[in-house]
Amino acid sequence: MSESAEDQLGHLLALSEALDGDVAKLLRKCQPASARAAISVALCRAAFEHAVSQRVLLESGLSGTAMALCRLQFEAVVRAAWTGQGASEKWIKAFTTPVEVEGHREPIMGPPIPAMLDTFALHAPHVAAEFRKLYGTIEGMHSFVHGGAQAVVHALMGGYPAENLAKALFNRNLLQWFTANCAIVATENAGLRPRLNLLREKHGGCMPPIVVAQ
Repeated sequence: MSESAEDQLGHLLALSEALDGDVAKLLRKCQPASARAAISVALCRAAFEHAVSQRVLLESGLSGTAMALCRLQFEAVVRAAWTGQGASEKWIKAFTTPVEVEGHREPIMGPPIPAMLDTFALHAPHVAAEFRKLYGTIEGMHSFVHGGAQAVVHALMGGYPAENLAKALFNRNLLQWFTANCAIVATENAGLRPRLNLLREKHGGCMPPIVVAQ
């Protein structure tokens, strides 16, 4: 008897949890030695938290909020990559300069995601190309973040089909791999590169194929 879509989703969630455990181990070994690396690794940790939250919410049947987190995870990973390889030293200095005003004003904002990808592509074109593919799917999650039509329809339907959730989870897992990749690149820890390759080999069955430069 073949597995139902719900059973397949449950199996994928279990594989995703195992992936999260190994990514967490890698992130703990990424210790930044510069302001640029510190910002990039911090964004990797934020992306990791968004990813784990997605999985936990899906396990609890709270798929609408999980879908909204897809966008937050994606943007955190792209910003981590751009900060590590793309942001100017002037931007890094401005971002790390305290704001001398009351409230929660940002010291400086980064460029829009497409502009970040354009700059990042000069350093890692293959990874930027993968991010652009994901951007085409993540844009739809904007509706969940801002209470648009998709969020309303999702609530009226009482959830998404398990097949759709599995696709979102596959992309989420791919971003987890890129999160580990960004942290290793930012901290220039070449010793962890073989472990990143092992991560892909061990958990490749729960994410789309990864196309990166050899």
